[in-house]
Amino acid sequence: MAIERRKGELPAWLRIFRNAGSSLAGNAAGEVLTTYAVALAAISMGPAGFGRLTEAQAFIEPFDTLAGFGLLQVSVTMAAARGSCDGALRSTVMGLRLCFTFATVALAFGAAVLTGRSSLFTLLMILSVASFVAPFSQASTLPFQCNQTMHRLIGVPFVASVVRLGTAYLAFWFLCNPAGFLLSSTITAAFGAVLLFLVARRYYSAELRFDPVLAKRLVSIAWPAAISEFIIMAYCRGSYFLLHSAGAVVQGEFAAADKLVRPILSVAGAVIFSSLPTVAAIAAKHEYVKLLRVYYKSVVRVVAILVPVTAAAWVGMPWLLRRFAPAYAGASISFRILAVGAVFMFLNQLSSAFIVALGKFRMFMWISLANFAVYFGVALYLIPRYKAPGAAFATASMECVNTLMQATTVAILLRGAIRRQRANIVVPLAP
Repeated sequence: MAIERRKGELPAWLRIFRNAGSSLAGNAAGEVLTTYAVALAAISMGPAGFGRLTEAQAFIEPFDTLAGFGLLQVSVTMAAARGSCDGALRSTVMGLRLCFTFATVALAFGAAVLTGRSSLFTLLMILSVASFVAPFSQASTLPFQCNQTMHRLIGVPFVASVVRLGTAYLAFWFLCNPAGFLLSSTITAAFGAVLLFLVARRYYSAELRFDPVLAKRLVSIAWPAAISEFIIMAYCRGSYFLLHSAGAVVQGEFAAADKLVRPILSVAGAVIFSSLPTVAAIAAKHEYVKLLRVYYKSVVRVVAILVPVTAAAWVGMPWLLRRFAPAYAGASISFRILAVGAVFMFLNQLSSAFIVALGKFRMFMWISLANFAVYFGVALYLIPRYKAPGAAFATASMECVNTLMQATTVAILLRGAIRRQRANIVVPLAP
């Protein structure tokens, strides 16, 4: 069945990458300054101090993800079904996330006590402030994501990163320890939230009102996504937990490799958040032939872009570490392994957007549970023996298995929907 496109309308895959390009253009200059600020922290504190900082971040990130409760993905899908991202949806998402943040911050401190990480309390308190800022940033950014107008936020990351760099230097001069650099990132998060609010009020001014009925609906749909996202973040940060006994220096080396891979994942995030509104809109119209075509084209283009970029980084980054940060030269092997895994991570996030757009949140949850089992099955064997490279290999191998599962799932879901559609059977968009 041929799908006609309105005159002048860009293909769906091109709209996805155009909006992602706008996000990346806005983030590019900001990422340069932010990366410099992170490098300043890493080099000035050394592997031990940087390892302690990243351990605190990695410890609280799964709880931050749980506070999000899968609302970002669900709200974009909900906006596509409702036809707009109105004030009720934005304020309801913000209110729910604030409530969940109170609960998850308490859980984080409790978990720190139970796992013998009470020494991280000061760092966790600073990070908790940023956790309470996140709901306001999410509510302000949501209409831009739903309407694919991220280009209107193009200057915000750069302005925020200037604040990040300035406060990082203040930390370097006056408080050169993990707490000082975490204060820098927390101040930047609060400043960025204010900027986002001002821009959102200009372009998408709306009456913000909490809707209890909508809140119940969001929670009832989002809980499988919440579990999935928490599990994903748990195994993504599980390496730091398992490396705790290896010491802060090993954690710092692994953190350096992990941070160096983050730019690739930033590109992935921009593509995913840009694709979800378009994919959700196509899915809501039950245009499954078009959706399958968009998926195949997106995968091919992602691979064509990432393979040469990853190959160049695989060769060049270890030399840069030896030349400019010799204290982190031991991170080279872990970086190379994670760089290969990052290609699979990118593809997995792309596939996730299609599974979520189809409303298959529970299926995505089961995939996440399978990934969790694969990761810890490999990690518990490799990390005690090989430390940071073992953690990197466990992550990369799990992402490879995840790619096979998710790509197969998308193909089965869409091909099955096409067959039923051609047989004149209604295919509902349901979890």
